[in-house]
Amino acid sequence: MSGQTISAAARTALPADIHDPWLDTPCLLIDLEVLDGNVARMAALAHRARVELRPHVKTHKSLRIARTQLDAGAAGICVATVGEAEVMRSGGIEDILVAYNIIGEAKLARLLPLCADGGITLTADCVEVAEGYSTLAAAAGRTLPVLLEIDSGMRRTGVHPAEAGNVASKIAALQGIELVGILTHAGHAHDVTAQPDIEAVARREARAMQQARDALERQRIPVRVVSAGSTITAPYLSADDGVTEIRPGTYVFNDLRTLEMYACTPDQIAGTVLASVVSVSEEHVVLNAGSKTLTMTATPQHGLGKIRNRPGSSFVRLSEEHGVATLGEGDELRVGDRVQVLPIHICVCVDLQQEAYGVAQGKIAEVIRIDAARRSR
Repeated sequence: MSGQTISAAARTALPADIHDPWLDTPCLLIDLEVLDGNVARMAALAHRARVELRPHVKTHKSLRIARTQLDAGAAGICVATVGEAEVMRSGGIEDILVAYNIIGEAKLARLLPLCADGGITLTADCVEVAEGYSTLAAAAGRTLPVLLEIDSGMRRTGVHPAEAGNVASKIAALQGIELVGILTHAGHAHDVTAQPDIEAVARREARAMQQARDALERQRIPVRVVSAGSTITAPYLSADDGVTEIRPGTYVFNDLRTLEMYACTPDQIAGTVLASVVSVSEEHVVLNAGSKTLTMTATPQHGLGKIRNRPGSSFVRLSEEHGVATLGEGDELRVGDRVQVLPIHICVCVDLQQEAYGVAQGKIAEVIRIDAARRSR
């Protein structure tokens, strides 16, 4: 979606009804009460588990929401890209973890002013990446804190726990680098479906980090930070596992994937896509929200998404601007009707927007900028 979806005149008249004709579709709605409840709930979980909370802001990419998380007790934030880090720092957020291997002169040059100001922690899973950080440290005139990424089973980035000590010792020997701990992401929790299997993934995540920590300590490298735990696995981790911080992201809005993974309840889904019915036939209805709004992410249980309050609905296909859906028995929609779509993967949906609309008591109460939208590099 490009451009603004609510007119300047309508903005001055907030709160406005979500069916106000000046609100164009498709657009992203955020239930503010649900959002606040999700933020408070994860903060309380981290408190009970005796770990720090470092939310991953790639889900919302919003300074307004990041500040809400920090005000609720988050110790700092996590980002995936230099672009996200630049936006968050420009908004005054000081404690930022970049949870990605950053390579190349262009990206390192953009990181330089952020690192020179301090408050940036970097991530590496090999010496080659850390060597770039060493050069960056010299240019910034600072010692840079770095976390070693551990592969706890996702088979993406990260070193095997058994190799952690060897790699860590080489990184720790580089000039300008302070290896302060270890990090992992158990994204493969999405590959299982039963709740006991999700918990089993989290337990293996904890064991992998314990093994890696032991390997570093055998090299006499102190481990101050053990960073783990996504929205899916964080509920199964605590300080008793040696974890010091968790990095959930999706929890702030939730979606049908987190619902399917037992990480939320239906009433904890804060983000929906408001769409209009543009065509109706005997077989299906067509919405003006397609793959450029909802994304092509699908799950076995929920397909490409669901229309809220119509559990029998199912998207049969998405074109770029068209969402073709069937309805359950007794459901009926007409051209011009507006519906809210429950997305499968809210993180990607948000990145496709420039702004979202905060809803309170059924009315649009505020416009929320997606400050770091499309900052994927």
